[in-house]
Amino acid sequence: MSRKIKLFLSFSALLLTASKCYDSGTVTHTNGLSCENYTDHRFFEWVGSEYKFSIQEEGATCSYTCPDGTVNQSDIPGKFSAASPLYSASKADLDLQFCDIAPQPTPTEPLATPSPTPAASPTAQASPTPVNSPTALPPLLTGQVLMCDLGTNLINLRIVEPAPDLTDKTLTVQISELESICAVNPTNPSLLTCTIPAGITFPTRVVVSLDGAVVNDFTYSGLGCTILNPPTSTPKIISYP
Repeated sequence: MSRKIKLFLSFSALLLTASKCYDSGTVTHTNGLSCENYTDHRFFEWVGSEYKFSIQEEGATCSYTCPDGTVNQSDIPGKFSAASPLYSASKADLDLQFCDIAPQPTPTEPLATPSPTPAASPTAQASPTPVNSPTALPPLLTGQVLMCDLGTNLINLRIVEPAPDLTDKTLTVQISELESICAVNPTNPSLLTCTIPAGITFPTRVVVSLDGAVVNDFTYSGLGCTILNPPTSTPKIISYP
């Protein structure tokens, strides 16, 4: 089912971050990755509803030095520890996650070309009129996953830079061959925020189409995808005045 993309979400929009408290001295290094754990106290307003509530989430700010020497930083959900998927991630996984560097394919030996068998001279025929091949559309996503939360069933996918104009474009996203609802994140336009269909398992295939043409087709391993810790207490409902 096609639909025009709109530059707003039918789900939550973040209005205010109250505070982010980092754990004192909690810095862990592994595979060149450095992470510092924090607790984020945030205040939300749900669009289309008539209430507000605060939520407390745990995460970690991780930095990684890319092969070209640049240091990239990203927040991951959940406390970083030896049990975290990133703790045992390979360098190739970290290069993809933090540097947008895809692993290089392993070269293979070329197949031996058999000697051509002499053939009778073909009868002269008129050459067919050349047909122009359709131009492939540029990708919309880099393949990098910035956030994957199985608690809220939301995933943030990085958009290429410069971001393409999606005005009047029909955007279709399938995750594990199931339709996902997606829109450009209103608080961070470099992200495409999508719903995670129920019951999927990892690794999973992500296919993105614009006006019916596939612009991205990649596999997400599920690295970093977790269920964020629920609030420590029952959310307080505050009615609008």
